[in-house]
Amino acid sequence: MMDLHGVTSRRPLLGLLAAAGLLLGACSPDPGGAGGESGGSGSTTDASTEGATTVPTGGIVSMGDGTAEGGSGCGPGQDMCGAACVDTETDPEHCGACGNACGPGETCSAGACGSACPPGQVLCNGDTCVDVSIDPDNCGGCGNTCAVDESCVAGNCVGECPAGATQCGVECVSTDSDADNCGGCGNACDPGMVCGGGQCVATCPEGTIQCGQDCANAASDPIHCGGCDEACGGLQACVAGLCTCPADLVTCGNGCFDVSSDPEHCGDCFQQCDSGVCQAGQCACAPGEMECNGNCVDTQTSPNHCGMCNNPCDQQDEVCSGGACECKPGFTSCMGQCVDTQIDPNHCGMCNNDCMGDPCGAGECLNDCDGFPDQCGDSCTNTETDPSHCGGCFDACNADQICWNGNCRDYQPEPSCDQCPCDQCGGDLDQCCEWGLLGGGVICTEAGGCP
Repeated sequence: MMDLHGVTSRRPLLGLLAAAGLLLGACSPDPGGAGGESGGSGSTTDASTEGATTVPTGGIVSMGDGTAEGGSGCGPGQDMCGAACVDTETDPEHCGACGNACGPGETCSAGACGSACPPGQVLCNGDTCVDVSIDPDNCGGCGNTCAVDESCVAGNCVGECPAGATQCGVECVSTDSDADNCGGCGNACDPGMVCGGGQCVATCPEGTIQCGQDCANAASDPIHCGGCDEACGGLQACVAGLCTCPADLVTCGNGCFDVSSDPEHCGDCFQQCDSGVCQAGQCACAPGEMECNGNCVDTQTSPNHCGMCNNPCDQQDEVCSGGACECKPGFTSCMGQCVDTQIDPNHCGMCNNDCMGDPCGAGECLNDCDGFPDQCGDSCTNTETDPSHCGGCFDACNADQICWNGNCRDYQPEPSCDQCPCDQCGGDLDQCCEWGLLGGGVICTEAGGCP
């Protein structure tokens, strides 16, 4: 029997595997083996059998069950999925993990499924293709939002140009005086020439001032208003050498604003609205919010103003959902109290199931807490994950916190997502977790890991 680099030759088995198309690649003969001659580089032929059998080099034979005798047989950056070697970073049938297939029209990138975008567009928020060169909500990159008085030009947020100026690329210029855009965008004057009246000339015309290669009328030029490089702001016009706003707007710094509706300048130049809403020159709460004690709150979710102002929920055990205080996820209301029926000896597994002095663990009355990491009173638990005993017995987390690695960490449900990753998880709460206590929902947390 011939030795093939550590794989014992079993002619009946190899014949069946070869017939099933399960032998991969080619194999070199053992220099010290007997029988058979080299049938070419990297292969060996069983000379006693008509119709040569090729055996993979390296001693790797696929066994047809997703494994390989002698090793995985996959190259760097690949994984064995079934009987095939795939790159789970890019394979749409095994995206991120074996068997995780992307949906119709989706591609796999960096181990995550997403919609395929046409040339010139990128995928933002996991499902929207946008042109970041012109999209004011994703200007230059996903999530980069321009201000309300700005537009997106070539991937840059650009404010509105002053009256009399022209936008050339991402700049506001006066084509009457700008030597790089003299008479029109991109029309540059030759070295030694200046721009006056929209024409490239040798010297500045009478009545203009020279600012570098620009010849400006300081009485009306919005880029050199009253002097060189004294540019007016958006919506302003240069009138008699002064930057002036239209009659219905107020000058604040170098810009013009409608103080009756601008949340950054509400009523006057210095009043900013935390709610982002300005009505008739007064800061107001956004739709769906109510003013409580001088603050705008959502009474549907606020634990301090649940359903109405100054109606607080129990900070330890209750959350505000739909304007009503209810037990936090994982807790059950028993006799008017929120309890964890997994560990409560008076309500073990269900309300009013009293363990009669025995401890409660995993929703069952037990003789002792053997098999559990910790015992806190008559509760068998794990202080690494139990929000009622987080890091130590009776150290309870707040209702808006989970227990992870023995530490209370803030979290909030994210109803817009039903699985991770979730683009809405960001800032301090950037960890996405699929949490069974929410019935298949998603939470965003600062924990750094999932409970």
